Amino acid sequence: MNLPSLFYMRLKSIRFHLLAGSFALVSLLTGCATIADAQKGRGTGETAVYAASFEEIWAALPTAVTEAGLEFLTANRDDRSVLAQRGITAFSAGENVAIFVNPRAEKIQEVEVVSKKSMATNVFAPNWAKPVFAELDKKFSRAP
Repeated sequence: MNLPSLFYMRLKSIRFHLLAGSFALVSLLTGCATIADAQKGRGTGETAVYAASFEEIWAALPTAVTEAGLEFLTANRDDRSVLAQRGITAFSAGENVAIFVNPRAEKIQEVEVVSKKSMATNVFAPNWAKPVFAELDKKFSRAP
């Protein structure tokens, strides 16, 4: 090999390492969100109000969550919360989702969906409120 081609190969190697190092640094500095972060986000998510009892909404949530494309993790009836997530995909580092059912009246329930990206730099992570609400809309009518 001649000297110019060795220089070119070394330059490519340096650029690759700088790019990889920059990505790692950005990932470390921006942090990661956990399922607990989504749960702490109560009051900050998107909401929809449904004309249904708490029992009806509560019974429909596990199916709505899985049909929306999330993995159902746990439900806390006392807290009126459901936790779900989607793992890593080709376009996303995963998302953590908390769903809260807030009663407004006996037959009126507000459903709040808090969707958090696993990594702040994840620009492809979807907001899961719309898919969850779309599944609930199939079973319940929206209340004014």
